[in-house]
Amino acid sequence: MASANIANEKLEALRKREATLKAAIAAELVRQQKKKEKEDARLCSIIGAALIQNARNHPDFELMLKSVLQSSTSLTDSERKLLRAKGWL
Repeated sequence: MASANIANEKLEALRKREATLKAAIAAELVRQQKKKEKEDARLCSIIGAALIQNARNHPDFELMLKSVLQSSTSLTDSERKLLRAKGWL
């Protein structure tokens, strides 16, 4: 009977350890996803700033960029409204 209790205790300890590891893995996946999203947002900001600056200096590029924005199907209504208000559509 004592060896059965020891075996059950060992299994329980291993299950707790497994649960702890699963939680740690899930937390790490969330951390990595948030980091990726933050990097993607920063990348968009950097590229966007470069495109705007280039459009200010080159009228032909500005027209091309406006054309791309106008034909974009991924813009929401609120994004289109903002772009219109800022003179990009």
